[in-house]
Amino acid sequence: MVTGDEYPPTWAVLPGSSITAELTTGNWTEKPVIEVCGNRQGFVSLGTMLLWVAGQSDTEYLSVTGLPFVHTRSALSLTVAQTMADSGSGATLVRTDKGEQFEWFMDDQTLRDEAVCIINLGLSAWFYPSGNDLHGRAGSESEYELFFSREDPQ
Repeated sequence: MVTGDEYPPTWAVLPGSSITAELTTGNWTEKPVIEVCGNRQGFVSLGTMLLWVAGQSDTEYLSVTGLPFVHTRSALSLTVAQTMADSGSGATLVRTDKGEQFEWFMDDQTLRDEAVCIINLGLSAWFYPSGNDLHGRAGSESEYELFFSREDPQ
């Protein structure tokens, strides 16, 4: 993991970026859900950070909940882990301990694809169908779901 002035690269974070993450129960699934809500700038910044990880040969992990613009409503910890091997579904979301610590494993291409989808979530027009939410790839074998929701100011 890159540390110091390079992590996270401050030039990749837009002013006003804000994201909140929490572990909830979804009304659309029986699985627990990590719900990530935020503003346009937050999702563009998060997606850019994921692309940054995908482009770094010496960086394989990104603590999403450790980013300065990401806040949690509990002890939730979410880390993205880049894998070299294709996992079949491209992504798996696993709990790494008995608490609320999770790792979202993605192969190279899936990481890039998810990063672009998250950036698009921030950039899409409010009237675009499903333009305010995104179901994150977690693979059918995952015991948890991941859901991104953009909250535009009224």
